[in-house]
Amino acid sequence: MNMKKLTPLAVLLLVHVMCYAVTVETTENLTAYYPSYTKIDFVCEKMPQPSQPDVEFCCEAAFTGELLKEFKHSNIADNHICSGEMKKGYRCKANSGGFVWGNGKWKFVQKADFPTTASGWNMGFCQLLIVKDGVSRSIGTKMKSKRNFYRALCEKDGKLCIIESNKIMTYEFFVKCLKAYKVTHALYLDMGLGWNYAWYRDKEGNVKECFPISKLAPNYRYRTNWITFYK
Repeated sequence: MNMKKLTPLAVLLLVHVMCYAVTVETTENLTAYYPSYTKIDFVCEKMPQPSQPDVEFCCEAAFTGELLKEFKHSNIADNHICSGEMKKGYRCKANSGGFVWGNGKWKFVQKADFPTTASGWNMGFCQLLIVKDGVSRSIGTKMKSKRNFYRALCEKDGKLCIIESNKIMTYEFFVKCLKAYKVTHALYLDMGLGWNYAWYRDKEGNVKECFPISKLAPNYRYRTNWITFYK
C-alpha cells in the first residue's frame, strides 16, 4: 500500500472504547456513538434525565421553530411520531428527509416518503437529509461554508450511530468526513450552542456529557425534542 497516496480523510485511525451501553469510535475528524439498544423514541418537551437508568443516549433531533416559553408540538419542524402517536409540526422547507423506527426496524427516507400515519412505527422525525444510499445530497450555497460543530444520525455497516465532528469545520467538510467514514445514510441533527448538549452512559454506567457548556447558553431552555436510545 502506498501511504503517500492516502489523504487525511482516507486514513481513518480508529480508536475503540467499549462501553456498557455505548461503543465510542473516533477518527481524526469524527466521533461516532453506537448505542446497544432495544428501543428508540422521539421524546418531546422534557429531555430524558440521567435518573432514568434505561436511557443510553439522547440528543437534540428536529429543528425548533420559535423560542417559546411553553411547549407545543406545532413548534417542531414537520410531523413527527412520539411513542407510536403522530404529532403535527410546522412545515419546514429546509427538511429534505426523515427517519422512522418501529418493531426493531428503521428507515431513512426522503421527506415525501415520510409516513402519514404512525401505523407500525414507534417514532420518527424529519430533518435535512445528508446521505442516502451512500450518495451525498446536494449542499446549499448557504450551508456549504458554514462553520460549526455538526452531528448526524447515521447508518454504517447495518448499524445505527450518532456521529459528530471533533472540531469546528465547514458543513461541506463534515459531509466529506461522513463519506470517508463510509456511512450508508446520514440525517442532520439540530446543533448550535444550547442545542448541542447530549449525554450517554459509559461502560460503568456513568453519565458522560457532550458539550456541557451548552447548559449555560440562553437557548438551552428552548429545546423541544430528543432522539433517545433505550436499553
